Amino acid sequence: MTGLHRVDLNLLPMLAALLEHRSVTRAAQAVGLTQPAMSNALGRLRRTLGDELLVRVGREYVLTARADALIAPVNLILETATNQVLTPPTFDPATSDRTFRIAAASAAALTVLPALSATLAASAPGVRLHVEAFDPSMVLTLSESTADVVLLPDVVATTLPRERLYQEDWVVVADADNDRIGATLTVDDLARLPHVVFEWEGGRVGAQQALAELIPDLYVQIVVFEFLMIPSVLSGTPMVALLQRRLAQRVAAQSGLRVMEPPIPLPTLGIDLVWNPRTAGDPGRAWLRKQLIRAVSSTQ
Repeated sequence: MTGLHRVDLNLLPMLAALLEHRSVTRAAQAVGLTQPAMSNALGRLRRTLGDELLVRVGREYVLTARADALIAPVNLILETATNQVLTPPTFDPATSDRTFRIAAASAAALTVLPALSATLAASAPGVRLHVEAFDPSMVLTLSESTADVVLLPDVVATTLPRERLYQEDWVVVADADNDRIGATLTVDDLARLPHVVFEWEGGRVGAQQALAELIPDLYVQIVVFEFLMIPSVLSGTPMVALLQRRLAQRVAAQSGLRVMEPPIPLPTLGIDLVWNPRTAGDPGRAWLRKQLIRAVSSTQ
């Protein structure tokens, strides 16, 4: 049997035209060739397939039994090549029913999800989202992970493509009834008040490290593993905490928080979009990343 690597696949469109039109002249016109070129192609096809394909009966050409059996598979091959190989993938959010998965820490998820869910309701009603808890190991195994995109803090290294989603700065939050703080927050206030601190895998974010360097004897009364725990922990206490500005603005009213500007400059926190480069050409994932960027811009 002739190996596929020895077959000129450029002959397939010519074969399809010959099978359809059953005429060298009409087949040549259909594919834009001269009649001699199509006659040459027919000769090559006959040698390759070991069959006459077209035979004269009276004044007309008819298909051989082998040629007749080739009509369906040849058309299927050309249709598959055109629609699934040569045609770029498309994505229409208005009609899509795809499910996208986003891995993020809860603070980042709460920053982007409200505006993103509004976008889905308005222009992509069939699209579904699964939000997964962020795990650092996801970045190392993103090629095997189910996540389409990870919202990654800039302090976490990765060799995968990343794009800055937003830059987050910090505010100080306290219970709204905390009477140990005056009209303006001072460094002395931060030094004398107990703190709630977030720790992640034994480390602290740059802003908390900077505060600890300024106030070496900072009194940390409670350590939490989740930023969203901080509002509830502060309630009814004299404690204070650092919180991302966007998160604080979203939860302050319902949590009874007072939001204050820090008395010293603090390092910001960058949140990046990270994805597997193997999926870079997927228009659906590109659309998702674009919507995430728009969702964040609406919170500024």
